[in-house]
Amino acid sequence: MRRERASRVRGERGVALLSALLAVALLTVIVIEMTDATLVHTHLTRNAGNAMAAQLLARSAEVAAEALLSSNDTNDPFATCPNGLWATPFVGIPAGQGVVALQVSDEAGKLDLNAVGDQRYRKAVEQLFTSIELDPELVERVAAWIKPAGSEPMATGEASDYCALSMPCEPRQRPMSSLEELLLIRGFDEQTLRVLRPFVTVVPRTDTKSTGRPDTINLNTADWRVLRALGCEIGESDARPDCPSFPDEQKQGEYNTEVGAWKTAHCRDAEALLGTTSKLYAIRASGTVGDVTQTLRTFVRRYGEKTKRLWWQERPVADVLPIEVR
Repeated sequence: MRRERASRVRGERGVALLSALLAVALLTVIVIEMTDATLVHTHLTRNAGNAMAAQLLARSAEVAAEALLSSNDTNDPFATCPNGLWATPFVGIPAGQGVVALQVSDEAGKLDLNAVGDQRYRKAVEQLFTSIELDPELVERVAAWIKPAGSEPMATGEASDYCALSMPCEPRQRPMSSLEELLLIRGFDEQTLRVLRPFVTVVPRTDTKSTGRPDTINLNTADWRVLRALGCEIGESDARPDCPSFPDEQKQGEYNTEVGAWKTAHCRDAEALLGTTSKLYAIRASGTVGDVTQTLRTFVRRYGEKTKRLWWQERPVADVLPIEVR
C-alpha cells in the first residue's frame, strides 16, 4: 500500500507539472500574440500618422508653388522665362520630421488636346503626332471622345472603336480633365503618354459652355517641334529671342520689338497663336515622412497675382490611376 500511495503521489505530481507547463506555454503564446498584435497596431498607427503628415507636407508644398507662380517677384508677368525661380525643381527639402519635393511645369508651352475641336488647331496636333512618330489618326479619336453630346456622329466608325476598354463604351462627350484619361481611348497606352507629355497638355474646362478655344502658346518654353507643328519655320538649333528676367520699361519695349520681328520672320501664319507669357501651370508636390510618400498634382491658372485650381489629384507615390480627383 505504501508503494501504491507513493506511485499515485508521483503520478499526481507529474500531472500537476504537465498542467503547469501547459499553462506556462499557453500564457507565453498569449503574451507573444498580444505583443505581436500591439507591434502591428503600433506600426499601422505610425504609418497612418506618417501618411497624414506626408499628405500635409505635400499640400503645403503645393501652396508654396502657387505662391511662387502668383508673385510678380518670382514670376514676371511680362515674360514667362524657363529659367525663372518658379521653374526651379526643389528636391529633398527638410520639413519637420520629413522632406518635401516640388516641381512646376509650364503647360502654356504645349498643345491643348481639349482644343482639337478647332480644325486648324487639330491639324497642328496631327502634325505634332507625325513628327514624334505617333499615328495622327489618334487625334481623330481624341476629337470623338470630347465631342459635345448632341453633335453629329463621327464618320470614322462606331463609338466602341474609340475605347481601350474590353467592353463597348461611349465617348465621354466632354473635355478631358487630365492627360491620363487618354488611357481610356483605344490606341493610347503608358508608353504613348510618356512620348506625349513634353508636347501636349489637357487644360480642364471648368465652364461646361466653354468653346474650347486654345490659349496662346508661350514661345519661350515651347519645344521647337510644337512651334513647327503650328507652322513656324524653326529647327532644333534655331535661336529665339532671349527671354529677359525682370526687364525695365526700355528693355520690355526692345524685347517686344524683337519678338514681333521674330514671329513675322518665322511664324507668319501662327502669330496669333503665340505669346510670351504663361497662365497655365502643372504642379507636382510630394511629402515623405518615414517610409511613406504622398504625391499631389494640381493644374492651376494664374489671374494677376492669384491662382485658380482647375484640377486636383492626390495619390500614392506609384504612378497609378488617381485615387482622388476634385
